[in-house]
Amino acid sequence: GSGVVVVRYKIAEIAATAKATGGAISFYGGKTIHTFTSSGDFTNPASLTVDYLMVGGGGAGGSGGRAGGGGGAGQYLTGSSTIPAGSSFPISIGAGGGQASVATEGTSASDGNNGNSTVAAFPAGTITSVGGGGGGGYNRNGLSSSPNAGSGGGGGRDGSSAGPSAGPGGNPGGTGGPGSSYGGAGGGGGAGGAGVNASTPGASTETAGPGGPGVQVPTTFRNPQSATSLGTPGPGGAYYVAGGGGGASYRPNAVGGAGDGGSGGGGKGSGELGGDIAGQQYAKENTGGGGGGGAPGSYLPAGSGGSGIVLIAYPS
Repeated sequence: GSGVVVVRYKIAEIAATAKATGGAISFYGGKTIHTFTSSGDFTNPASLTVDYLMVGGGGAGGSGGRAGGGGGAGQYLTGSSTIPAGSSFPISIGAGGGQASVATEGTSASDGNNGNSTVAAFPAGTITSVGGGGGGGYNRNGLSSSPNAGSGGGGGRDGSSAGPSAGPGGNPGGTGGPGSSYGGAGGGGGAGGAGVNASTPGASTETAGPGGPGVQVPTTFRNPQSATSLGTPGPGGAYYVAGGGGGASYRPNAVGGAGDGGSGGGGKGSGELGGDIAGQQYAKENTGGGGGGGAPGSYLPAGSGGSGIVLIAYPS
């Protein structure tokens, strides 16, 4: 058969132009996306109707003389708003709660600090995503956020109650395990579900509760170029935010047992006798995930919560 020659060249390219300023700007699916990972102003010369996603800062994990609960995720909110021409308004990104202090075995507990709220002062009305509740220290209850809208922290070991949540965009933490020679703490709540309770007594089989799952962001914001930086992987792929922190374990005669962090940036709980890696207990920044609970003494400390995030999108 005869041959063929194919010649290909670029004839034109239309570059999208943002209609507003503020945050990191990207273009995907016919939308312009403004991503705020730190506080700043959104300014638009022309009127815009936007979709938004907001997450408050996650709560830190609890610590103490046995095992601390996982921190709750920051409140997850989505919606739309019309912004008049010539507007300029501030957006404040909530910091994650600071980690609880390390405690020696058998000493008094230290609760994780609550996360801070993320606030967007839209002209139509200010929207606030409340920070998550801190995890309870050993023999202490998990904390609720203030006000009670973000996800609650997990209860510390020895039968402590979990932090509640009034939502929307938040869920309660899990309860700590009853006192025994072993035992674990509850996981913090995530935007996609409650934190898991620690297991009931059973000697070396006892485990701490994992953190509640996060939520995958809407398709509008799933720019493939952001797949490795926006959120974390989860059951449906990438882009998960607001996962709860895992509870810590106290198992003197066994390895492991700590709760995993929820998909969406939640930190893993600390455990005894190896199997856990330093740094895993810290929630991922700009996910609003809760920090993992801390184990006593020379074991890994509790993790701090992840800072929040704001995404704003409109047609390009």
